[in-house]
Amino acid sequence: MQDTWGIPGPVFIRLYVVALVVLAVGYFIHRRSRFRGKADPLIGNLGPQQVAFLNGGDRLAIYAALGGLRAAGLIGTGPQHTLVQTGPLAAGVTPLDAAIHNAAGRQIRTRDLGHDQWVRSALDQLREGLERRGLAISRSDLRALKLWSVGVGTLLVIGVLRAIAGSQNNKPIGLLALAMFFTLIVLVVISKSSRTSTIAAQKGMSELRTRHSHLSPQQSPAYATYGATGAAMGVALFGAASLYSMDPAFAAEAEIQRAAAAGGSGGDSTSYSCSSSSSDSGSSSCGGGSSCGGGGGCGG
Repeated sequence: MQDTWGIPGPVFIRLYVVALVVLAVGYFIHRRSRFRGKADPLIGNLGPQQVAFLNGGDRLAIYAALGGLRAAGLIGTGPQHTLVQTGPLAAGVTPLDAAIHNAAGRQIRTRDLGHDQWVRSALDQLREGLERRGLAISRSDLRALKLWSVGVGTLLVIGVLRAIAGSQNNKPIGLLALAMFFTLIVLVVISKSSRTSTIAAQKGMSELRTRHSHLSPQQSPAYATYGATGAAMGVALFGAASLYSMDPAFAAEAEIQRAAAAGGSGGDSTSYSCSSSSSDSGSSSCGGGSSCGGGGGCGG
């Protein structure tokens, strides 16, 4: 019986696993270099909305602003889960505060704030400032990282085609299927990576979280004691759960997504169950490429 594509199964599976390891480790190294950032001695002076963006992106920054505005008595909820103004805006507020307060005057729902042009502009301004300080990842860097998914996706397609051809040729494809499963995991990890903060920012936020541990919902803080800034910082560091702790009726009426912005993790948690270990050894856990035994051809 001829080998599928003229390549013996054990040889193909080894080549496949090596290609997967190279792509996964290459992505990890590239990601590490892009996310390194630079230490900022003034990171402890970041405002709540800056911390929120680093901790959970646009949505958490919006929630932090809502927390501060609500604690100051400047916004509430109206019919059909819309936001409404309940007080005049004071001087010296952030552009995001002003944009959200303006949107509340037009009775926009919380879920639509990210699409409002003034809110969008304020968020872009917030991000650009953090990028200049080396605390946030630029969109161009994120796009460059996403390109690794093209190589991993191509490898997965090759694996599928090989599996189909191998099955038609009555060849076993067990280890190939396992390798493709890990390829899919790597592809999902790369495609869904949405973290915005650098490693330097993560370290700074960890220190801020310790410093402001009294604002954690688990401590049942009296947010009225800490004012609007304290309320916003609680949301920024500990997520939307702080809004529910501070004002559960408002959070529910405003349709704040409690689980969607849990905070505390700084975005995605990229774990390389089939790549990180391979960078320290000559083999990978992605497909067990050396267990093909004899002439059995486990790669189709």
